[in-house]
Amino acid sequence: MEFLKKLKVRFYTAIVFIVLGLVLIAVGLMNATEMASSFGLMFVVIGIARIIQYKRITKDEESLHQREVAENDERNVMVWTKARSLAFSIYIMITCCAIVVLYLMNMTSIAQIVAYNLFSFILIYWVCYFIISRKY
Repeated sequence: MEFLKKLKVRFYTAIVFIVLGLVLIAVGLMNATEMASSFGLMFVVIGIARIIQYKRITKDEESLHQREVAENDERNVMVWTKARSLAFSIYIMITCCAIVVLYLMNMTSIAQIVAYNLFSFILIYWVCYFIISRKY
């Protein structure tokens, strides 16, 4: 039953995405900004796609069981954990190189934005690491 709770949380998250998207669309229309409307539209599309996925997974017992096996299988968990770790490492290396190149090109303001992005990413990682390390 824990897997069903996990799916319900995903369903409610999809609803939050749709609501957030509608709010962003409304803000974009009131302020006549395309960026907020575009982000809002993407949130609505993501939310609808997640709800469709939820309905497809929970339509019968067999598809629910297959999805649970796919998400809880040790090999699958190891593969996506390693892929996420590799993506994290590659992103950090590319971002570090981009910061250096941007500073060498005298684009200091853009380099600082990228550096703050990298710092935020690593800070989030450290916070998550300490939370998880205390839990396990």
